[in-house]
Amino acid sequence: MTVMLPQTGRPNNTITYRRRSWLLSLSGKYGGLETIAWEMANMTLFDLVEPEVTHKVPKHWHSFPPPHPLWHPVLGTLYAIIGLFALFGNGVVLWVFCCTRSLRSGTNLLVINLAFSDLCMVISQFPFLVCNCFSQAWVMGPFVCELYGFCGALFGTMSIINLAVIAYDRYRAILSPFGGTQLSMRRAGLWLLLIWVYSGGWCALPFFGWNQYVLEGLLTSCTFDYLSMDTWSRSYVVVLFLASYAVPLVVVCYAYFGIVSSVSRHDRNLKSHERAQGENVRYQNLQRRESQLNRVVFTSVLAS
Repeated sequence: MTVMLPQTGRPNNTITYRRRSWLLSLSGKYGGLETIAWEMANMTLFDLVEPEVTHKVPKHWHSFPPPHPLWHPVLGTLYAIIGLFALFGNGVVLWVFCCTRSLRSGTNLLVINLAFSDLCMVISQFPFLVCNCFSQAWVMGPFVCELYGFCGALFGTMSIINLAVIAYDRYRAILSPFGGTQLSMRRAGLWLLLIWVYSGGWCALPFFGWNQYVLEGLLTSCTFDYLSMDTWSRSYVVVLFLASYAVPLVVVCYAYFGIVSSVSRHDRNLKSHERAQGENVRYQNLQRRESQLNRVVFTSVLAS
């Protein structure tokens, strides 16, 4: 890549940039002076993008200067560490649930799907992100950019919707432990199908012309276009926000507020209940187990 500097009547007034594996170094000769100076680049993020993906860069990013070249390897290393931890953690969760028959229940099937979607998020995102960070630009081409953005949106939306379904299931279970509302494997399977179809439907719309997947930030990752100001693109962002974040958030907050209130009320009642009758003991033990389980799930949701 060659950038022409203002003419001063001196020869050799060009600076050539070569992308290295670890940093973007500036080398050149200007006015007879040898220099390696990032500040002399007078470039933007857009200037660092490969020609085949320039149409994937929103105009918003055209005016931003490139970051210091050391930022990319630092971020790449950080992403690699986080990705490996996430890969290991979600892999262990899936392995434990798959190898332990006693954990194979409808509710736990939702937890397995949550771990699976998180694992898919890691596999489909962090290797490409790390590679692009060390390459200091998106080097995978436009098709992979769209696929990368779709996978990130899909598995992210799936995790959010999955958390909302888990919250709803726990809400029904704790408020009606004997009401026949325990989640069966068949019903859990239907919930999983709904989660996949719902999430996939919203995230596939950019492929049909409603918004698009573009480069973002340091131009080493792709997502849907949330910067274009035209009504068509903005409408997708608003609808997607409501459908995949705001509504699930309301469900989660409502469900866990009800759970916390119910658990607190039951804990107070359990202390005053007569423990002599067997049915009361059975009811109390069940409620206590439900309370403990829901505390764990509630804590997990907050951690997520």
